[in-house]
Amino acid sequence: MLPALQHLLVLQDRDRRISSLKAELARIPHEIAAVQKRVQEESARLEAAKLQLKQIEADRKKLEVDAEAKRTQITKYRVQLNQIKSNTEYQALLKEIANAEQEIVHLEDVELELMEKTEQLQPLLKQEQAQLKELVAKGDAEQAELRKRAQIAEQELAQLRGEREKLAAEADPDILFRYERLMKSKGDYAIVPILHGNCGGCHLNLPPQVVHNARNGGEIVSCDYCGRILYWQAP
Repeated sequence: MLPALQHLLVLQDRDRRISSLKAELARIPHEIAAVQKRVQEESARLEAAKLQLKQIEADRKKLEVDAEAKRTQITKYRVQLNQIKSNTEYQALLKEIANAEQEIVHLEDVELELMEKTEQLQPLLKQEQAQLKELVAKGDAEQAELRKRAQIAEQELAQLRGEREKLAAEADPDILFRYERLMKSKGDYAIVPILHGNCGGCHLNLPPQVVHNARNGGEIVSCDYCGRILYWQAP
């Protein structure tokens, strides 16, 4: 294999690793955001459960106040009963007392339902709190690991860019231009092996003469179909 081609293979290895690291660094912020979103969603569920319990407690207290107001009203009605002379007014007031007592029963029934609902929701609230605590701890660990990965990737990327710059400076300018143009257009490999007589890039069958020239290693050989630079790889 030509030394220039061996040099380009090393350069291609660095370029592909650089590309991989850049892709990883681009993904990490999204992965961190996904972790944060999970925590935020669980926190929102917990907050919703707290608000629901708070509203139930407020409704229950209002029912207590309303029921107590009805009891006070009944007491006043009973005092008035002793002062009424008319039988019609007396019966009407008795009806008011009966209605108020029925309303108290209804209010107490609703209050009981709310108390039962509170008893059902409180264990769920504790469960949500435990889940959030666990998720926060797990999320913090995941984010720390992701940031550590990003830091390591940044360091490796800086090192590889330095190596890449040196390799590019030492490469033949014409061959380097051809290589970089191929990398830009193909996006994966500019230099590929010949595998069972096929191009390692487009996988099409190569003419025997092209395979022969690549095997001899005396010149830069390209695939007639995709244009990638070829090299012979022993089976």
